Amino acid sequence: MLIDMILKRTLTRKSILGFGYSENRDLSVQMLLDLKRHYILISSYFNLDKINFTDDILDELGITEEWRIDKPGKNVEKGKEFNHYRMDKMSDEDRIKYMAFAKKESQCRKSRLRSSQTTYRADNLRARNHGNLYK
Repeated sequence: MLIDMILKRTLTRKSILGFGYSENRDLSVQMLLDLKRHYILISSYFNLDKINFTDDILDELGITEEWRIDKPGKNVEKGKEFNHYRMDKMSDEDRIKYMAFAKKESQCRKSRLRSSQTTYRADNLRARNHGNLYK
């Protein structure tokens, strides 16, 4: 007999994320809030079906009762609508800061992808094993 058990993680401020990129994986929810990385928590809430947050964290992220979804479950479309709502609610100065931050994060993502593609290529690994530096 196969038992299908649904596990749901409700994260508090002290909870360690435990998933995602290495620079975010070991951070607590409070640290992510302090670092202004709300987008990670918001995307986790709307895009992952078994991740939830306590009510005070959701309120701090701006996810009011009307934007909350039933968990376990996900709603990607509602997440996109929420992001548009947040952008419309921002002042012009905050929007400029957010877009500069998003551009920087995008460049970091591209850099990570590029380094992972070149670091583990066969010719680079061969050179490293033979004591040579990377090309």
